[in-house]
Amino acid sequence: MAETVTLVTGRVDPDRHAAVVRQYEEGTAQGLPTAIEETFLLRNPDCDQLAIMTVWATRQELDAMLATGEEPFARRLIRTAGGTPEVHIFDVVLRVR
Repeated sequence: MAETVTLVTGRVDPDRHAAVVRQYEEGTAQGLPTAIEETFLLRNPDCDQLAIMTVWATRQELDAMLATGEEPFARRLIRTAGGTPEVHIFDVVLRVR
């Protein structure tokens, strides 16, 4: 099955950006779950929007994580920083490295 990408975005007060970076670093310091190939913390330089993009090995693994009922890390990080997380899920059609 093809890879899946989640993109969680939200507007966060710029005064909170450093805290988000710190929490992201702490949350990923022990390594990523095997279901996640890589993840990125992104900042839009033109506004106060942050995003977390995560590449999942398969859609099935993403669905299994969502089925646990636990709030996903990316959503929780944006929410606790004062943002309203918006979640977008994409299937990878083509990947070029």
